[in-house]
Amino acid sequence: MKKQLKEDLARHAKLAFRRMRPGADLIKQFHALPKGVRDGRHFNQVYQWLMVPFSLWPVDVIGLAGHLFDLAKSNRKPSAGITELIELLGDPPSARTCDAIGAYEHSVKGGNYESLVKAQHKFDFREEILKENPGFLADWKWIKSHFDVRKHQGDNGVIRRRMVSERNFHPPDWNFRWKSVDDRFFNVFDAFCHKWVLYGMERDKPLLQKLSVNITPYGTMIVIPRYWSLDGHRDLRWRSTARLHKSRDVSKQGLKLGTNQKERRQQAEAARSLVNQAKQHGIKGEKRDQWVMAKLGMHAETDRKQLWRLLKCA
Repeated sequence: MKKQLKEDLARHAKLAFRRMRPGADLIKQFHALPKGVRDGRHFNQVYQWLMVPFSLWPVDVIGLAGHLFDLAKSNRKPSAGITELIELLGDPPSARTCDAIGAYEHSVKGGNYESLVKAQHKFDFREEILKENPGFLADWKWIKSHFDVRKHQGDNGVIRRRMVSERNFHPPDWNFRWKSVDDRFFNVFDAFCHKWVLYGMERDKPLLQKLSVNITPYGTMIVIPRYWSLDGHRDLRWRSTARLHKSRDVSKQGLKLGTNQKERRQQAEAARSLVNQAKQHGIKGEKRDQWVMAKLGMHAETDRKQLWRLLKCA
């Protein structure tokens, strides 16, 4: 077990983002649980999700694992709601997907999207001009004279604007309030970032919004800053972007392919129904397969394996 613990900690240490750090303690907690608990399907399933890159988490896996392990330590079973949640969460993504997304996370955790962006000069030029823009400098000076910006900086000196989510949904704290100093600061800072198209500020350095490719549990989002004159052929490395997106085991699609797949599913359902009819009439083995294939209109010399493969689609 000690060897497995060491290997799991080493694997987890390769993941990007500081918010993943509490996962290391949970890995140790998991290995300290009785073997019978660790081998339980739901416990093991959530444990494996701790090794998945953060961008692919649909729920707070660290919080879920912590709750589950606390229940185990107090000899309590998870509620029906928790087990249903884990069932819906499903199995973690494949190792291929985790490796590809994990490597990309290390590239972008510091704001570096250049691996997929070819027209970096557009950003560099805009950023250089912005740093010396008198209007930008005056606005930032005004904010610093009215608010203690250090209070809102993270350990790295960064203040981020409030995020705008997909379909223009906003976080709960986005509703307008003007009572406290913090309320006033974040409203002012959001408007400041909007004016200059910023992601935030790193001390006195503007964090200009970039052309970016972002992985989420639901899909791949491409953000095009409003100042960016998009050239669809020259600005992005589309092959690399598609490769990253397809790392999540995306199957081939298309109108003709979709039609063929639909017809095959219908044929598979018919085959399954015929197999059940054959069982009811006591027809078994090779005779059953030949009877089903004949009913389906398949050639008499068709290999039975084709029927077996078809049944797997049902």
